[in-house]
Amino acid sequence: MTYLLTHWFLSLSGTLFLGLLAMVLHETGHLVTSLMVGIKVKSVGLCMKGMYVVREAGPPAKNLVVSLAGPLTNVALLLLFWHTSRTFTLANMCLAICNLVPIRGSDGDRAWTCVEEMQKEATLTEQDAGSL
Repeated sequence: MTYLLTHWFLSLSGTLFLGLLAMVLHETGHLVTSLMVGIKVKSVGLCMKGMYVVREAGPPAKNLVVSLAGPLTNVALLLLFWHTSRTFTLANMCLAICNLVPIRGSDGDRAWTCVEEMQKEATLTEQDAGSL
């Protein structure tokens, strides 16, 4: 009985650790990409929904890249650890999928908004060029 409780506890704690590691690496993807494209990071924190990065507003194209950086980090980790750790692979797959769904406040929602803003800008540029 003690073996089962110990095994269960170690399994659960290991799974939680790998899930938190996947989350930290996801946010690190956003953080590093923000710095690479020149968007200043205001803060990094933790709330009930998980970790988050607050950054200054940038142009839609840069925001699109930053928004997709977290889920793409999870996809890269998923592929890298596919044959090594099923639990870490599953954690990264869940984070990538859940963050790409365009639900309010998600990375997918931010990416979708950036694409719409870029399309509006392109349409306005075409209209301005046509009126000359």
